[in-house]
Amino acid sequence: MFRPNRLKERILSGQQSFGTWLQSNYPAFAEMAAAAGFDFIILDQEHGPGDERGAIDMMRAASGAPATVLVRVPSSHPTYLKRLLDAGCEGVVVPMVESAEEAKAIVEACRYAPRGTRGNAADIARCSSYGFQPDYLKRADDNFLIVVQIETAKAVKNARAIAEVDGVDVVFIGPTDLSGSIGLMGQTGHPDVEALIAEAVREVKAVGKPLATVPRIGKTWQDLMGEGYCFVATGSEIYSYRMAATELMKGWRAYRKAEEVQVAEAPKGSYST
Repeated sequence: MFRPNRLKERILSGQQSFGTWLQSNYPAFAEMAAAAGFDFIILDQEHGPGDERGAIDMMRAASGAPATVLVRVPSSHPTYLKRLLDAGCEGVVVPMVESAEEAKAIVEACRYAPRGTRGNAADIARCSSYGFQPDYLKRADDNFLIVVQIETAKAVKNARAIAEVDGVDVVFIGPTDLSGSIGLMGQTGHPDVEALIAEAVREVKAVGKPLATVPRIGKTWQDLMGEGYCFVATGSEIYSYRMAATELMKGWRAYRKAEEVQVAEAPKGSYST
């Protein structure tokens, strides 16, 4: 059954959306994130152990809820893009796009002829319910969401040209790698990084393309929504578990320390465990 791209519909209607990253390649987290009510989920295959089979399992796990499932691909290689599209992902987030030429190649790889160069095996692929969705070819191009990431100083200089490419739906600003591209790795709130982000935002807005991003130092997701980004992707299952585990261990260490003090202060022979 054809599933309209809810995130793309929200973007086109001017609604903002809230989502999260999944980096463990584990279907249960996709199921949980979808059940939690996120508007979209990004399966991160640029970093972490993600692969095509894992993406399929996670898409199936999330299919019981309306969350749109995107995949951040390792690169813009057209062969892998084709395989993910055939697998049924609803959009791609492509990292490190630095020129309009790269953006055009991505769009072409994601569209069928005559608009692009995507190979056609829809009648046997998951994307069309293995051929049970007869109108898939007519609807696929316009239903698919293409997000390109601006993550370097070079990309910022080409931001307007990248945004002007027909078929690029959203320009996603990645502050972490952007900071690294100018020798300020991790300093996402640095004035020089903020200046580059502001420049990219101006250039993309001049074209009228929607913008997306992640929180950075000094900017919460609430701040970014207030600035008009069409969607913000925040957190991940790995990050959330790390933060929860940190708090648990903090409590455990405090408990152990208090116990050690109690033992040390107790009269000899009066304390037992």
